[in-house]
Amino acid sequence: MNQNLMYLPCFAMIILSAFVLLRMFFTRVQAIKDGKVKISNFRTLNNLDNAPEKMLQASRNFTNLFEVPTLFYVVAVFTVITFQVNYFTLALAWLYVIFRIFHSLVHLTSNNVKTRMFFYTLSWLALFIHATYLAYVIVST
Repeated sequence: MNQNLMYLPCFAMIILSAFVLLRMFFTRVQAIKDGKVKISNFRTLNNLDNAPEKMLQASRNFTNLFEVPTLFYVVAVFTVITFQVNYFTLALAWLYVIFRIFHSLVHLTSNNVKTRMFFYTLSWLALFIHATYLAYVIVST
């Protein structure tokens, strides 16, 4: 199988991050225009108690995309350099991305915590299975 295919789910995560970045930017600009926050509050992210919920959700979701997804990128890179890109690992990578997309959609819209946690857990499960499979293959060779 073409090892380069593992880049596609990584690229999808980059696109998701870019979308959330834009959402965060526009909600911040709107909050400033509406007088809910001052631009100076963004120097240290202090005094955001009166900030609109949608702005805070977008900011938190953007931060989320630089936490666990970094592990996803590491696992994806190791999958490529150990020549383990196959239908199974590629499917797990895409499942991770799909669950993270749903997690972000929920976080940025209804922000239903139970639903959000469900997709977060599924994404962790996909990543954990992928990482465990890769560890098994590396150790057993």
